[in-house]
Formats: sequence, C-alpha cells, structure tokens
Amino acid sequence: MTDAGQSYLRTLFLHPPSYEGFDGGAGARYQARREIRSFWYPTWLAQPAALVPGSRLIDAPPAALTLEDIRPVASEYELAILHTSTPSFAHDIRVAETLKEKNPELRIGFVGAHVAVNPGRALSASTAIDFVARNEFDFTIQDVARGRPLETILGLSFRSDGEIRHTPDRPVLEDMDALPFVVDVYKRDLVVEHYAIGYLLHPYVSLYTGRGCRSKCTFCLWPQTVGGHRYRTRSVEHVADEIALATRYFSQVREYFFDDDTLTDDLPRIEALARRLGKLGVTWSCNAKANVPYDTLKVLKDNGLRLLLVGYESGNQMILNNVKKGIRLDTARRFTRDAKALGIKIHGTFILGLPGETQETIQETIRFAGDIDPDTIQVSIAAPYPGTELFRQAVENGWLSGEALVDDRGAQVSALSYPHLLSTEISRSTEEFYRRFYFRPRKVFAIAKEMVVDRRVMRRRLREGQEFLQFLTARRREAPGADAVQAAPRAGRTPARLQVVLPVPRQSPMIASVPAAVRAASAFATLEDVDRVIFCTESAELPGCWRRYLAGLRLPWVHVGSSVRSMSLADVLDPKSPALVIAPGTIPEPHQLRDLLARPIAEPQQRTTWIWQGTPVAAYYPEARALLAGVAPGSQAFPRQALSDADAPRRQVPADSWNDVNRSAGVRDAERRLLRSLRQPGDGYLARFDRVLSVALSRVLIRTPVTPNAITAVSLLIGLGGAALLASTTPWAASLGALLLWTSCILDGCDGEVARLKLLTSRFGARFDVATDDVLHLATFVAIAIHLRRARPDVTFTGPAALLLFGVMVSMASVWWVINRYPAERRLGFRRVYERIASRDYVYVIVVLTALQRLEWFLWAAAVGANLFWLSLWCWVRAKRTR
Repeated sequence: MTDAGQSYLRTLFLHPPSYEGFDGGAGARYQARREIRSFWYPTWLAQPAALVPGSRLIDAPPAALTLEDIRPVASEYELAILHTSTPSFAHDIRVAETLKEKNPELRIGFVGAHVAVNPGRALSASTAIDFVARNEFDFTIQDVARGRPLETILGLSFRSDGEIRHTPDRPVLEDMDALPFVVDVYKRDLVVEHYAIGYLLHPYVSLYTGRGCRSKCTFCLWPQTVGGHRYRTRSVEHVADEIALATRYFSQVREYFFDDDTLTDDLPRIEALARRLGKLGVTWSCNAKANVPYDTLKVLKDNGLRLLLVGYESGNQMILNNVKKGIRLDTARRFTRDAKALGIKIHGTFILGLPGETQETIQETIRFAGDIDPDTIQVSIAAPYPGTELFRQAVENGWLSGEALVDDRGAQVSALSYPHLLSTEISRSTEEFYRRFYFRPRKVFAIAKEMVVDRRVMRRRLREGQEFLQFLTARRREAPGADAVQAAPRAGRTPARLQVVLPVPRQSPMIASVPAAVRAASAFATLEDVDRVIFCTESAELPGCWRRYLAGLRLPWVHVGSSVRSMSLADVLDPKSPALVIAPGTIPEPHQLRDLLARPIAEPQQRTTWIWQGTPVAAYYPEARALLAGVAPGSQAFPRQALSDADAPRRQVPADSWNDVNRSAGVRDAERRLLRSLRQPGDGYLARFDRVLSVALSRVLIRTPVTPNAITAVSLLIGLGGAALLASTTPWAASLGALLLWTSCILDGCDGEVARLKLLTSRFGARFDVATDDVLHLATFVAIAIHLRRARPDVTFTGPAALLLFGVMVSMASVWWVINRYPAERRLGFRRVYERIASRDYVYVIVVLTALQRLEWFLWAAAVGANLFWLSLWCWVRAKRTR
C-alpha cells in the first residue's frame, strides 16, 4: 500500500480474542469483564491505524470473534500490532504464536501499558513477539509500517541476533492536532452497535480530545505509563470538526463520550469546547473530577452535557489522601449537589481495597455512596498494575496476594491483601456495595420510572439486570472454600475443631439435582463446631459442574483426589483436630446432626463408628492423625477402610437421622423428605394451597438450569402484567389479571423452594424476593385504584385509595422492622401470626371480587384493614415492651 509515494506494509491492528466478554482493549481503564456486557472503543489502536493507509482494525471481543476466526487472517498481512494488558497478556501471547504459526513471515508487535513498563520481560515471554512499541506508540508504529529499520525507530524495543535491544524514547507528542481522526477508522472497520456502556446512551461513540492527567492518583494506569501527568490537548476546532464528521457517519449515535482522563482539568477549554458542541446540537458526556464549580457545570449543561463520569473512589478522606486523589469529601458533596440541581446525571466510580482500607472504611464508602446518591455506580477492586505507584507500594509492603488481576472468567479479583483485610474480603465487599446501593426503594423506583418512560431503556435494563444477576451468581459460585481455609489463620479466626471427610464415588447420585456429597456437606454448614469439609474423590478431579453447587455451601471446603497418596490428605487435615468420615452415598439429616455431634465434640477421647440400620454411616476420630495412620497410601478402598474398624465402639443413630442414597429407593425417600421440608411456617392461611402447587412446580424446575433469581424476575413480570390487566374495566381482562397475580404468587413460592433444594440461597436472593413482593403489593393496589376510577368515574375513591396506599406502605415497613429482620426461628407467637396475615392471601379475595365485579368492596376493606394491621402490630409491640 502506498500513500503519496510512501509504501506501507499490509498492517493488521488487533485487539485479540480473550475471555468471553473481556474488555481489556485499548481504551479500557480497568481491564476486566464487567458486571454487564460493556465495551469501550479501541481508541489507542484506532489512532495509529488512522496513520497507516490500507490497514485494518479488528476488535475481537465485541465482535465475538474467536482465535479460530482470527487465525486465517494472518496470511493476509505482513505486520500485526496487538494491544495487550496485564490480565490478558498470557492469552495474547497464544494469539501471537498462533498467528506466527499460520504465517511465519508475519512481523508481530505488542503495544499497551503492560509491555511499555517492562518491554524486555515482554519480549522474553515468547519469540512470537518481534518488537514492543513503548509509551505513546502512534508514530512509532507508523514508522514500522513504513518498513524502516527497527534500530532507527525511536521508542522501540526489539529482538536482534538473539539479543533484546532498546532504542531511545520517542519525545512526547506536543501537537495533538497532528493525530488524524479516529472516526474514519471506526466507520471503516467497526460496528458502533457492538459497543455499549451501561450508563451511556446506546449506541455511543467515544474518543480523546487530549492525553495526560494533572492528578497524581497512585492507582491510575494510563497517566503513569503512557499519557503522562501533563494535559496535552487538541484544539477545540479540531475536536469539533471530528464530532461534525461523526454525526454524518453515524446518524444512529445518541451520545458522544470524551474519554480524556479528566476533561475538566482545563476549565476555560472545556467551556469553549462545550459552546462549540452546543452549536452542533449533540448530546455528550465526559470524565470529570469532583471539584468542578457550579458556573462551569451550568455552561456544560446548557450546551448538551448529559452525564459526568466521576471518580469518587472512597468515602474516607484518609484513603483519598493515601492515593493522592487531590479531592476533599466536602468538595465532592458540594459538586454532586450542584450537578444534580442542574439535572446532570452522574456515574460514580468507587474502588475498594486501596491502601488504608478496612472493613470500617468499606462501610463508610458504601454509606457515602448512598448519601450522595449518583444515578449509577461502578465498584472496582484496587488493581496494582505494573508501572503504577500502587504496584511499587504493594511490592515493598508485601501486599500482593499472589492472585492474578482477573479470575478464569476474566472478572476482576483482588490482587492485594492486607494483614487486617484479606483479598477475599475485598472481593466479597463489591457485591455488598452493589446490593446496598441498588436495592434501595429510591433507586428501584428511579430505575422503574426510567424504564416506563422509554421502551428502549426498559429492554436494555432488563437485559442488563439479568446479566448483573448472572455475574453475581457466578462470582459466588467461584469463591471456593479453599480460599477461606487458607485465609482463616491470617484473619486471626479461631478455627473450629471438626473436620468432615466426604468420600465421593465415581458415580455420585443426585438428590434434587444436587450431588449427594454436596447435599451431605450442606448438612454441616449450620454447625458452629465444623471447620471445613474435605471431598475425597475416587477420580483425580472434582467434577466441573460441582462448583455451582458448592457456591451455596456456606462452609470452607477443599478437594483431595483419593488416587493421590494420603500425604495429600495430610496436607489439608489438622492431625490434632477431630475428623468425621461420612460413608459414601449417605446423607445425614441436618436437624439431627447437632444432637449426634454433641457428645463426640464434648467428649473427644474415643474413636466411634456410627451405625444406621445395621450399616456403618460415619466414623468419628478424636484426632485426625489416627485416621491418616490407618489409611494405606493410594488405596482406592479408603472410604470403606475408614469405617471398618471392628474394634471401635459403635453407636446407633436414630432411623430418621440418615439417608442411604446408594439405591434408587433411597434417592426417592431423600427427595420426598426434602420436598416435605419446603413448607414455611410463615405461609399465609390460604396460601398453604399455593405451596402445594409451587412444590409440584419446583419439583420440575430443579431439573432445569433455571435459577431462583430468574424465577423471581419472571414472577415479577407476570405480576406486573396481571396488575396492568387488572386496571382494565373489561371483565375478562380484569379476571385474567387477577389470575396472573395468583400465578405470580405461586411462582413467588418456587424461587425460594428451588434455592433451598439446589443450595442456591443467598442474602441477595432473599432481598430481591422481598423487593419484588413489595413492588407487586404496590402495583396491585394501584391497579385496583385505577380500575375503580375507570369503572366508577361518578364515585370518588381518592380517600380510601390514599388511605390504602398509606396503610400498605406503613405496614410493609412495620413488617420488615418488627418481623422480617429477625431470623425465621425467632418469628414466634404473634410475630408468626402477623407474618402470615402479611402474606399475599388477599389475592384469593381479589380473584373472587374481580369475578363478581365488586372490587370496590376490597378497596374499602383493605383501606381499613391495612391500617388496623400496622396499628395493632405496634400496639402488640408496645404491650410486649411494657411487660
């Protein structure tokens, strides 16, 4: 390819395929898979691509391209430039090696912050990498593409005659207008609809108006590795011309995002840019620091600004000082109030695990986020990227946990661990942060309002909600108990004494779709004296599908393949602590275990074999060293050996305390017991009939991949649909709506049943269930009020409707405070009665009165009853306190 007499190599710019949904490209500040599907534009690759005529940019992750899709492309090019990141580097090397294997003559170069900070190590990682372009690499790559000798090109590291050589650094680019437009490359090679960010309108386009950031944040990657701390900018006219061109290229784009590290660093310039954008009539957003004055915010808002992405990072001033954030919390609060007053939306970003973080400061940050209440948030985990001051601090202080920056799905995990705050605690706190922020009534109603106003937003939010729930579920599934076992000593926790060993045969039976061994382990999860569960399998590996079941196991666990020598078991067993070996294919009953274990734990002097219906089902060892001494190394008969000590005292266990599921009849008996246990003491007096139906349905659902949260969501949608039909004055439509509300009640029982049966219970799921119940309560009563308003326009129902809504809201708050915040076992006496009354028994009354076309009777009765309910509840509470 030639350009004005200058020839160029056929050049491919590639953001390589990596983890599914991984956003680690040339534009992502946190290289990880997001909670919802999100992709930034590969602007750092598009910029040099615009300098090389005839080049092609392939952004594999958003286009869902795999390595097999990319491999054939290698033969079409002479030069390939791959953007890499710290989390994806190992993947990217494999891509480079595959391309080189397909086309041995292909010259491959790596770019990106990860290789810029240590080019020698990057080149040593694989001979497939021919060179590394350091720092700002735009014109460096252009020179390579022109075919110039590598040793003459500034800012390059390369391999020559088996040695790694480095040329002098390229001077920092001062004339930013010398860079061509990236939107030409976007138009040529990318599909804008593939790029989505949850808080931006879709589709969007992002680009840079400058490089560098004046802030000195210790954790921030780009200013410390590529961009620098001096803010170098393009002229306002140059930026405006590119946006004008983009509006002609992409008529479907709804928003433009300026991805400068801090566009508000130069206030006079951003005001001038805003006025120029205002003349173009575009909607735009940008990154900002939480210190922009009101007058500037007003200029920006008046000229098309929709949203600011603001890095709050923490709600603790000491932590902000530790990371050199250069902002005060009171300034951030004032800025947020000003932005909200002007109608500017805010996407707030927070980081957990920064130096100085504790459990208390995490809670402080969560409260701070709730107080300032940005429209949306992103919670990241502090990432010590090589080349940053945070990385240097972590190395010097021994904070690195040994973990990678992402897990095997590409999702972010904590690579930092402090003596007072473990990496696992930091990772878990992100889920709590999201739950507490988004599952507040104010935020739920704000999102619901946004969805009602815009159908496109509704479709998008429903999809994102599903992805978000799936992400959190996957994170819980992949928090292995082994981590907790390793973390326990460092956390200073006094370990529990009993170790439970569960031998697992090659063909483990399934009980209600859960492996029998996992079901047995779950029986020990509620016991305080149990330290861990050890799965001893006849196969070398734990079955892959088990991880999703073990996610619901609220107990540390480890795995040992019994084909390995018994020393492996010795590595995980504390020889001085007691051990309990459970017979393969047997499951203890949880409610009996506490009594059975009381005597061995209280009197731990004697090895005992537990006998159930003439069969050994468990063996108790006062010290695990006795168990290890009696096991032949590598023996496949280990499970039975541990239970076959003829000299050990025997103890008979009650007939109803164990299940033998080695036979199909035992599996059926165990499943029947589980299904009978699903009845909840808080079920309403009429809703007990629903339980019969829901249990029958749950029996079917547990055989499917449907999750409890998905059932809750479907129940919510069906209920909202029923409420919408109930608001109609057409008799058949109103009756159908009432029946849909009843169906929603039945499904509302299924979610908890499936969660308990498949060991997928979680605090998040419980809160999600309560939130949907509250939404459906309100939706039902609003629908009734609308129905009556339409059916009887001559009669005013404003009084009873207002009285009903007030009573329902106060009743819901009262039930939560007096009843639901207590565990189920403490909801006794009047609490149990009120809990049952507060259930959705009223749906039966609605079904009947809708059929009789007398819903006004329900309105009056419910208006009085709801208020009598909460009044009597608090009278009972007061009476109890005065006793």
